[in-house]
Amino acid sequence: MVDSLSIWIWGIVALDLAVAVAAICALRYGSGVLFGVDSRDELAERDNLAFGVALAGGALAVALILAAAAAGDPAITLWEELGVVVAYAVVGLVLLKLGVLVNDWIVFHHFSIREAVGGQNAAAGTAQAANLVAIGVLINGAIGWADGGLVQGLAAVVVVFLLSQLVVLAVTRMRAAIYARRHDGQRWQDAIAGGNTALGVRYAGHLVGASLAASSAGGMVSFVPGWDAVALVGYAWWLVWAIVLAAALLLLSMLAQRAVLRGIDVVEEVDNQRNVGVAAIEAAIFLGIGLVIRAVAG
Repeated sequence: MVDSLSIWIWGIVALDLAVAVAAICALRYGSGVLFGVDSRDELAERDNLAFGVALAGGALAVALILAAAAAGDPAITLWEELGVVVAYAVVGLVLLKLGVLVNDWIVFHHFSIREAVGGQNAAAGTAQAANLVAIGVLINGAIGWADGGLVQGLAAVVVVFLLSQLVVLAVTRMRAAIYARRHDGQRWQDAIAGGNTALGVRYAGHLVGASLAASSAGGMVSFVPGWDAVALVGYAWWLVWAIVLAAALLLLSMLAQRAVLRGIDVVEEVDNQRNVGVAAIEAAIFLGIGLVIRAVAG
């Protein structure tokens, strides 16, 4: 027997799914704004793998944002539910666009990652996808952390997005520093620009794993609505815990890699021979430990 409550709940589910599909479609057809290229030409005419991977990362990021927006208790009416989910969808798409710009202008400051994606550089496409997924994971965590109305929740998402760019930048600079130490000062970004997909895969695993760990910072800090000193201190502590958890991920992952990849020269295999298989194992270790940290601390 189907009662009115069941019909209402399924209506909420259908509404949330419809908004999610619409947002992903908007990402697909608005990719000219997001990535600066024509998606149809890149996918159907040029068969651009790098663009396809980057677009897939964007679609996953949108899904992560809307999954958090739709979670929890549904709104009282369908119109209220629609307003909440659409608001998060719009803000999420705008923040993803900003993330692409930050990635291109600041994070990858030695070359244009967007131009590299247009040039069918799979390593750059993987790095771009990782950046978008990381943003999606962090916004997902921020939505779950914010405890308040829609306006306060959206404000918290924007603040966490801005703070999270420091985490993304730190991970990227860490990978660059490790690469330079291993290769007599050579630049990691030059290797990505040169198309080393294995480095891109390892970086993707590290960045998304770090975002999973950092997104659980909300579990260590109580959310305080408003903009007074107490609320601002809460955001500051969120950033501190995000960095601490991302650092813990790096340490634990390095220890795990030594055990799992014992007897394998990962520098030779990944950095020099561009062995994607070994890089994928490293990425999986980062992701696995990031998921464990999020489960324990989130």
